[in-house]
Amino acid sequence: MIGKILYGACAIALVTTTAVIAQPSETPSKNRSNKQICRAAPDTGSRLGRSRICHTEEEWAELRRETQQNIDRIQSARPMNGN
Repeated sequence: MIGKILYGACAIALVTTTAVIAQPSETPSKNRSNKQICRAAPDTGSRLGRSRICHTEEEWAELRRETQQNIDRIQSARPMNGN
C-alpha cells in the first residue's frame, strides 16, 4: 500500500517537474511582473493531450521550489519494511 502511495507521489512529482524543467534562471522577486506566462503540460493518461497552464512568474518560481522540495523529500524517504 505504501509502495503504491510512494509510486503515485513520484509520478505526480515527475509530471509537475516536466512542466517546469525548461525554465530560465530565476530573477530577483522585485523584478518580476504580474504578467501571465502560459505553458503546455501533458495530460495524465494521454500521449497526445496537452493542457494549457497559466501562472505569473512568481507563481512559477514557487511551483519549482515546491516541486524540488517534494523530490528531495521523496528521494530521502526510507522504505518502512525494508523491501
